[in-house]
Amino acid sequence: MAAEFGLHGGMEVTDEVFESAASIVFDQAENRMHTIKAVMVATLSK
Repeated sequence: MAAEFGLHGGMEVTDEVFESAASIVFDQAENRMHTIKAVMVATLSK
């Protein structure tokens, strides 16, 4: 999928982009946390 959209791993953004009002970095981090927790529950609850 990354190749389709021309994305490259390991890229960083400037502080201005990271801290902008339109930044979704923290939303993405929260989504990742919930996904990891769900996988842990699914695999450890058996």
